[in-house]
Amino acid sequence: MHSDTIKEFGTDALRFTISLGTAGQDLNLSTERLTANKAFTNKLWNAGKFVLQNLPSQTDVSAWEAIMDYKVSLSSLRGHRFFCCHVFYAYCRHCPVQLTEQILFFLQFDKEESVSRLPLPECWVVSKLHVLIDMVTTSYDKFFFGDVGRETYDFFGSDFAEWYIEACKARLYQSRADSTSSVAQAVLLYVFENVLKLLHPFMPFALPERKEALIVSPWPQTSLPQLPNSIKKFENFQDLTRAIRNARAEYSVEPAKHISASINEKEVLALLSRLDLQNVHFTDSPPGDANQSVHLVASEGLEAYLPLADMVDISAEVERLSKRLSKMQVEYDGLVARLSSPKDVVHGVREKAAEAEEKINLTKNRLAFLKSSVLVSQ
Repeated sequence: MHSDTIKEFGTDALRFTISLGTAGQDLNLSTERLTANKAFTNKLWNAGKFVLQNLPSQTDVSAWEAIMDYKVSLSSLRGHRFFCCHVFYAYCRHCPVQLTEQILFFLQFDKEESVSRLPLPECWVVSKLHVLIDMVTTSYDKFFFGDVGRETYDFFGSDFAEWYIEACKARLYQSRADSTSSVAQAVLLYVFENVLKLLHPFMPFALPERKEALIVSPWPQTSLPQLPNSIKKFENFQDLTRAIRNARAEYSVEPAKHISASINEKEVLALLSRLDLQNVHFTDSPPGDANQSVHLVASEGLEAYLPLADMVDISAEVERLSKRLSKMQVEYDGLVARLSSPKDVVHGVREKAAEAEEKINLTKNRLAFLKSSVLVSQ
């Protein structure tokens, strides 16, 4: 049975699924869990591929020096030029473990100064990683292996893969010839390598090229700098990004369409929310077209204004919502008519009618807002 499971889902997926069980309780080894964790191992591999593809070439000495500058000053690395130009080769190939680990020794964020000088997305993900290392180390010491798996799964799947990798593309893709890309490369490498170390007891085969190095590498250092203010600030931007995404979905904005906005930290938000970077504006007060914009409020007063005319054809949207409202009203009237049914039926109908009424009110408010925007623009 186990051999068939390993053949279908992989050794790492099986080991990780078992590790997520609660100690002392029987585990339902369902195919759904195995499938999900197989997808997680694939995500881990794809993230590793992304990191490697976005590191400098093995001959780009200056780029590697720029990356390692986030650990020590360049003056102390001048004697390591031969080492620098072979780091990428060592990382990707079966080279001596000692060489592979040297860059990770240099590339550390063990001082508060080295973390605080990072841009917000990098400062956030490094701080979150340091929090994770402390939590996972404590859980390992207490033999809470399920907690280790869940904590690492959540950080890698959400914070690193879904948020940071997307945020860092602004620096990697838009600053290829600029030194700002080195900070994203340094953080990608640092965070991903430490995640591999945390997962290695469960998933030693996910990246075969790194298995030998991970076996002999030291465990991540604990009690590293964690900047709660930066974590909170980026979480506010996450809230705003979700609000913008929800507004796009609410107004049926095409996924590939870039829209205007008045906000701050524009490069990261522009990439995460599909905004037109040329029309993202800083503002300390509502813009002049605020009454023709969708107003979004995230946590701690962080706000954004999305011009309606830039998102949708207002006249066409008014027509669409008017038709939708008529259909919803017919359905609601039918539910109200059924409220005279026997009591055992009325309860379910009443809930449906209340839900339908709420949707009608929301649609009416949106329709009124759109119509007022048309009048203002005229």
